[in-house]
Amino acid sequence: MASPALSMTAREKKERAEFKRRTLLNFLCSGEQWTTLAVVAELLLTSERNALRLLKKLIEEHLIKVDMGIVQNSNLKLYGLTDHAIVSFGAPANAKAFAIGRTNQSYVKHHIQGQLVRIKGERAGWSDWYPEKLLYVHNEKRLKKIPDYLMTRPDGRKACAELERYTKSPKRLSDAMGAHLHQIVNGHYEVVYYFVPDVAAQERAFARVHFMNIDGNKVKLNETHRARFKIFEIEAWQGEM
Repeated sequence: MASPALSMTAREKKERAEFKRRTLLNFLCSGEQWTTLAVVAELLLTSERNALRLLKKLIEEHLIKVDMGIVQNSNLKLYGLTDHAIVSFGAPANAKAFAIGRTNQSYVKHHIQGQLVRIKGERAGWSDWYPEKLLYVHNEKRLKKIPDYLMTRPDGRKACAELERYTKSPKRLSDAMGAHLHQIVNGHYEVVYYFVPDVAAQERAFARVHFMNIDGNKVKLNETHRARFKIFEIEAWQGEM
């Protein structure tokens, strides 16, 4: 079967290319700041070859810059926003340009996984994704516990996301759950989504927590509290609520 692009007019191809360009830049300007070739290809539903062609063009236009040495013994490259891109595409006032050589190597996988979760969520109707990076820069909502994302479910309910590669100790998880429930009571969001590699392990971790500390008070966790926490396998999630 012939590629749809082969039957497009020159004008349609130009419009399609501009749409992909804006989609990528708007995604990065929304607080994501930097990404990888594989994520760009997934975001744009295109091949890595086509995604790389677009990235090279954006580098030429001084809208994107590339960090080629972030992970030792790896060909992984990070592509991030320039200051020119931030002011050209209306990024939030607290957004910052990508700084080459300043990204923590251990944070790369976490950041990439979060972006892939967001992409799948947006395709399923989730909206208003607000990344941790913006929350840390300027905490307008006065959140004591900064989640990886704030977002809105397809049914309009506010939620937040936590990506966890490893389970926490009962003490740390108790503190996290207490902080989230405090922020739920204060109306910042209604549900907390944990995206993890092993759902069963995270469920066992939650089961080990029986009390939490809220504003200095020891509170016993009940089923109503626990119902506010949803657990999904990070690779398998497709936007379920």
